[in-house]
Amino acid sequence: MQGAVLVSGLFGAPVKSVPVNSPKGLYLYGDVGTGKTMLMDLFFDTLLIERKRRIHFHAFMLDIHARIHKLKREISETYDPIPPIATDLANDAFVLCFDEFQVTDIADAMILRRLVDELFNRGVVMVTTSNRHPDELYKNGIQRKSFIPCIERLKERCQVQSLNSGTDYRKLARITSGLYFTPLNEQSSTGIDDVFNMLTRGRPVYETKLEFWGRSLQVPHACGDVAKFTFEQLCCQPLSAADYLELTKHYTTIILTDVPRMSLKLKNEARRFITLIDAMYDTKTILVCSAEVPIKELFTTEENLNPTHHELLDDLNLNAKEHKSSPIFTGEEEIFAFERAVSRLMEMQGQEWISKIILKIRSSNSTKSARPTLEYVD
Repeated sequence: MQGAVLVSGLFGAPVKSVPVNSPKGLYLYGDVGTGKTMLMDLFFDTLLIERKRRIHFHAFMLDIHARIHKLKREISETYDPIPPIATDLANDAFVLCFDEFQVTDIADAMILRRLVDELFNRGVVMVTTSNRHPDELYKNGIQRKSFIPCIERLKERCQVQSLNSGTDYRKLARITSGLYFTPLNEQSSTGIDDVFNMLTRGRPVYETKLEFWGRSLQVPHACGDVAKFTFEQLCCQPLSAADYLELTKHYTTIILTDVPRMSLKLKNEARRFITLIDAMYDTKTILVCSAEVPIKELFTTEENLNPTHHELLDDLNLNAKEHKSSPIFTGEEEIFAFERAVSRLMEMQGQEWISKIILKIRSSNSTKSARPTLEYVD
């Protein structure tokens, strides 16, 4: 068909017609809190086409891994699932908008190396935000040379635009909601209990379990669309972005208690906490929290290179001199993520953030029976 690209994948539907000369996409990068997500969302909301999709990059990669697993299980372990997955994605959306494009995992890097190329070959336009310039993606990652073609393709098919302004707008003075309680003392515990009682209004509080993707997530305290956890229950267990995103599908308000000050010595716990914040931020979920220290002091950075890392390098058969600068050993990715998490937490505790979510909840419930919603705590 003249003027269109028609690509077929084995066991997949043919790609719907897309222009051969599809426009370039946009890669917005910059420091945290500079308005990248706001601009992308504004673009997405005003884009007058039906075939568009906006998704956080965490959720996107979870979806891709699930599709790969499903196809290999149904067809063959040796089957190449990337072309048909790219075809399905292209059929679903001519424009793909990603928030927080980042690559820290070798498995993701190897998948994206081909998937990005296949999507562009099918005429998909990509608009994405990131804290890093494309050249900085997967920096010092294992086998990074294999990922370089993906970076070059991104730069070829997207206009790369910096939004570094030197200002984190989320940290500007704002009216707070009073839903972040610190330090961890009797007064904070009472404050958390008061908020929980206000939301539940004497209704039964129960323990429940969420079942999804062949796994389960225990919710110790639930009532309607409110759930309550301790930091240990939600961030010290082997949970991932999939668990946190599933949680936000069921609860509009999450109460998290006893959050400690975190350093790179608590790397795994900090990673989970940051992933939880990312999931809640992207899905517009209200966070009520009690913590050891104020938001700006939640994360501390320190050297974390220790003998365990040398053992890991040996187990992976990697050269210590060549790979010791990898982000998984230096903590570089965590430090970067700490800054983003603090910035987002500051915004999530503002009255403006809470107001928008409450209005959204009330609007979605306009045809349902009235349910209690969160008001500000003085």
